[in-house]
Amino acid sequence: MEFSKRREDPSVKGLRSGFGHQVRSNSPSNPSIGFGSSVRDASLHQYLSPEHAKAMSGNNSQGPVYKVYSSMGQQPESTAAYPGTMTFGTAQRLPKPGKSGVPGPGHYKTSPALGEQKESKRSTSPRAVFGTATRAGQEKVYLDGELMKTYYGKESAPPGSYNVPGALGRQVASTKESAPGIKIGTSLRALDYTVMRSKDMPGAGQYNTYRAVGKQPLSSKKTLPAHSFGKSTRDASKKTFISKQHEKQAYGIGSPGPGTAKPYTSSGSQQLSTKHTNPTWGFGTSKRLKDYNNDAPGPGTYYA
Repeated sequence: MEFSKRREDPSVKGLRSGFGHQVRSNSPSNPSIGFGSSVRDASLHQYLSPEHAKAMSGNNSQGPVYKVYSSMGQQPESTAAYPGTMTFGTAQRLPKPGKSGVPGPGHYKTSPALGEQKESKRSTSPRAVFGTATRAGQEKVYLDGELMKTYYGKESAPPGSYNVPGALGRQVASTKESAPGIKIGTSLRALDYTVMRSKDMPGAGQYNTYRAVGKQPLSSKKTLPAHSFGKSTRDASKKTFISKQHEKQAYGIGSPGPGTAKPYTSSGSQQLSTKHTNPTWGFGTSKRLKDYNNDAPGPGTYYA
């Protein structure tokens, strides 16, 4: 044919196609995609991704070919519990009544629940009986502190049983102090009344008694503190320290009044060491130039 007889172009001789397998090592061969020849059942068994496997779940199962065992009777699987079965017994029935060795009603002796229990597994309940003590003895039994308060005074002696000593005179009990006793003397009086009128006997008004008020000259007497009117001025009494709370009420009273303190100016030299003196500038006192004449030409000298 005409198509097969055409001549080859010498410019393309020796060139290879970019499709398919590449012979040269610097030219990579692109992956080729073709139609698969595997069956569909085999492609379903391929693992692509976890999400794809979830979508294809159940495709690899065997289908409805499982043998389901009955839940009744013996279970062949170990995971299934085997329920108990009941059958009709084949043993003979009981013999006629009266001919067996089993004891009948009334043969066993049961222990009462009241009183002492013979069996160790049963506890004997406490029993209450009528007491034989008298009422007088029962009242002396200690039951409770609060209850015993109601019996206060019942066991005490009646009035007149105790011999109470008097508070006057000598005290028998060691816890009581005996007051000093004063009695009338029994010595004889003076026979000669002239002795009483002797010069050696001081008369009325001879004794110098001391007052109980004021300073006591006797060392056996204690001088009480004396209070007098103060002589200090009010201004001095205000400065007396009494307490911190009292001092708060006098805040500002001892301070100088307006115009008393001389304030310092903030300009110029500062007298207080806590204040910083700022630098000052003043007018100079040097004399000005005396000769105002110089060699510089004045106005109009130059011809412009």
